[in-house]
Amino acid sequence: MQKYIEHLKRNAPAAPNELSIFLSKVDFTPLADYIDFIKMSNGAQGKIGENSYLQIWQIGELFQYNKDYEVDLYAPGYFIFATNLGGTAYAFNKMDSSIVQFEFVGMLIDDDPIFCGSTLSEFFSYLYIQAEE
Repeated sequence: MQKYIEHLKRNAPAAPNELSIFLSKVDFTPLADYIDFIKMSNGAQGKIGENSYLQIWQIGELFQYNKDYEVDLYAPGYFIFATNLGGTAYAFNKMDSSIVQFEFVGMLIDDDPIFCGSTLSEFFSYLYIQAEE
């Protein structure tokens, strides 16, 4: 996983109480490697590979961003945690915690979102491979 995220500017780790609050409020089971990542870096931003860009939101911002984007209304069953800053949202599927992508504009999930991985590591690999194509 390290080669995929070597160019990300990572934030300081999440405070233990902030992580506890997040885990007590979230209505799905977050991926174990996502929680491990947040323990090391509460959010991050930068390039993955040559052409992919990623901004992972801090856990203290997640509920407000999901509320602001009205995710429960327009993309029920998903929880956005990141973006490419170019119109693409990256979200957890609440049913199985897998990571998917869809566009912020027209966020009504009429089309199937694109599967990006079952773990955070697979997600980073997916972005890295997309960047190289």
